[in-house]
Amino acid sequence: MIGIVGCGLIGSSWAAAFLRGGHDVVVFDPAVDGQTLRERTVHRLSVDASGGAPPSAPGRLTVADAFDALSGCAYVQESIAEDASAKRALFSQLDRALATETIVASSTSALCMSDLAADLPGRARFVVAHPATPPHALPCVEIVPAPFTAEEIVMRTEALLSGIGQTPVRLAHEMPGFAMNRLQGALLLEMIDLVREGVVTPGGADALIRDGFGMRWALLGPLEAVHLNAPGGINDYFTRYRAMFDGFCPDGTRLDDLLTPQTRAALQEYCLAETPLSQAQARRDRRDDALAALRAWRAERAV
Repeated sequence: MIGIVGCGLIGSSWAAAFLRGGHDVVVFDPAVDGQTLRERTVHRLSVDASGGAPPSAPGRLTVADAFDALSGCAYVQESIAEDASAKRALFSQLDRALATETIVASSTSALCMSDLAADLPGRARFVVAHPATPPHALPCVEIVPAPFTAEEIVMRTEALLSGIGQTPVRLAHEMPGFAMNRLQGALLLEMIDLVREGVVTPGGADALIRDGFGMRWALLGPLEAVHLNAPGGINDYFTRYRAMFDGFCPDGTRLDDLLTPQTRAALQEYCLAETPLSQAQARRDRRDDALAALRAWRAERAV
């Protein structure tokens, strides 16, 4: 049994993701009436992640009116508001009420678990599982253990989420904002700066991503993408465009200060494992075909 505490936009989406994966789910949110909880979740379950028919054997949804209904859960996903004091109070309550082996994962976007559960007797079972929103449609989930989170808990969380079709990405250690929002934040801040300086309009900034990089990133990560954009791969790319990236770096730094030999080697190893140079043109061709299909699909199904 999976428990969901807090069933707003994120919680109801998590519930649909677990139900689609075949798990029975109990949701608890005293701030939202039961009918609304059910409607939010069922709507998200009505079409599966591939855009086809709903799954033939989804799990069973229970809308609980009492906190005690969570006591039989093996995994609880907390998705209440981003309020540290409210999360601390809830985690203390969960730690007292749940079996010792039950995992408690938080959907927090930026709060570190070491600041939320450090004083709890069962702190080793607490972990951050921060999803891309909405998780029933976007598979990526950051797994961020605190220094006190047990390795077994991390591994069980990764296995559970992988089993329902998510893509867990474990961070080596905590940092403010984790990784996903730091990446998003860097892009948003640069967009804001360009709008502030009058270089581009807000609509133009959105279009550059939506109709440019965003379409490519739907198929390839940014590192994979630049690997394919130079004949010699990612090392060749950063060599060719070193001067441009030097200009992007903060004052007093250059690209080589960030792209250390160890980092360069890690990027090269990853990209060549994904696409050896001997296979790069074939993958470019598949990318181009997929982008053309995506463009046509978008024209037919504009949001």
